[in-house]
Amino acid sequence: MVPVLETVSPLAVAAGGFPRRNGSPYLPGDSLRQAFLAAALAYAIRRDEAFAAEMRRLVEHGFRGDVGGLAQQMEEALLRRQPELKTLRFADVELAAVSSEVVVVYDTANSEVAGSAEMEVFGGEANLATDLPPELETWLAAAARSHAESLATAEWEALRSGLPRSEAFYQKLKSRILKREAWPLRVGHWTPDPQGSRLLALARLENAVSALKKRFGVTPLPRRILFSPSAGAGLGWLVLRREK
Repeated sequence: MVPVLETVSPLAVAAGGFPRRNGSPYLPGDSLRQAFLAAALAYAIRRDEAFAAEMRRLVEHGFRGDVGGLAQQMEEALLRRQPELKTLRFADVELAAVSSEVVVVYDTANSEVAGSAEMEVFGGEANLATDLPPELETWLAAAARSHAESLATAEWEALRSGLPRSEAFYQKLKSRILKREAWPLRVGHWTPDPQGSRLLALARLENAVSALKKRFGVTPLPRRILFSPSAGAGLGWLVLRREK
């Protein structure tokens, strides 16, 4: 039985809206793959000291380029470490009707709303046509829960002073949803910043955090987060679950 996707906050995939096939919107399967790989990267950094040291060296002096390229290089290192993750693939997910919503762009560095934009979003459930590889299922569940917990904590800390109305959502997310669900994920276009959450696990490595600021001008948490006023939440939180 393949998982069902259920949104916890509105889901967007691009500033320009959802792609369509025969007029019907869909979530590209690669969006789910990228969400799992971001969680897997963070989990590997936390669990493997040698891999964490390799990523720290990459940030400090091993990579020359922009922050998007750095995040991609880190992901490639993960796939060399764990080539079984290369088998992770998802078919595109057909969605029911999508809607338009005005979302705000929140600047985590200055703790303020920095703009707004109208975006297509999806809320509800959708059936997946692809299951998780059985040999990766348990490991990915641990990675997804660990990463989602860290991201929710960091995001709430960044949002609480400028958007205090988000407290109810993040309390529920952290105290109930993340403790109950096997595969909580952050999916799609929830930040315009190209690194997404792939740098988050570096937050516990002091030298890496310093190098991120000096060499790339960023922090582990993206500077810009897309926030839904109607949901009181950052975009893109969802869970995968198997129907009983």
